[in-house]
Amino acid sequence: MPTDMTSTHRYDRPVPLVSQTLEVDAGAAAVLGIVADFEAYPQWNDEVKAVYILARYNDGRPSQLRVDTEIGGNAGTYIQAVYYPGPAQIQTVMQQGDLFSKQEQLFSVVDMGASSLLTVDLDVETTFAVPNLMMKKLVNDALEHLANNLKGRAEHLSGGL
Repeated sequence: MPTDMTSTHRYDRPVPLVSQTLEVDAGAAAVLGIVADFEAYPQWNDEVKAVYILARYNDGRPSQLRVDTEIGGNAGTYIQAVYYPGPAQIQTVMQQGDLFSKQEQLFSVVDMGASSLLTVDLDVETTFAVPNLMMKKLVNDALEHLANNLKGRAEHLSGGL
């Protein structure tokens, strides 16, 4: 029996926040516009099958979403709150969903003139035990996929490709 408690819990420690920053050949407003157009996510993220706006703030911006996904043949439905912590930031926080006990995303954009810097932070915890190295790889792969798809969509719409 191990005496070190951390060795017995190596499968259920939370994965640290994962972040990725990319330069996008599109202005910050264009990138934020794509992030804020939740209902269009299925057009550029093949794992998102549908997004429904469930509630809006008084100014009309979405405040709660239902997101239907299919990842690796597994369908899921997630209810997410939407926050706007800064003028160039959009955050989603899972309120209810399958597979995760925590899922938070923060999209931040820095305007650099004709291009911008997009940073996507992802913080997740699963409802089931996954070895830390495998979980970190899964989260990194998901983040890379999301960031690259968002970059591709922004550059396509701005004529950068």
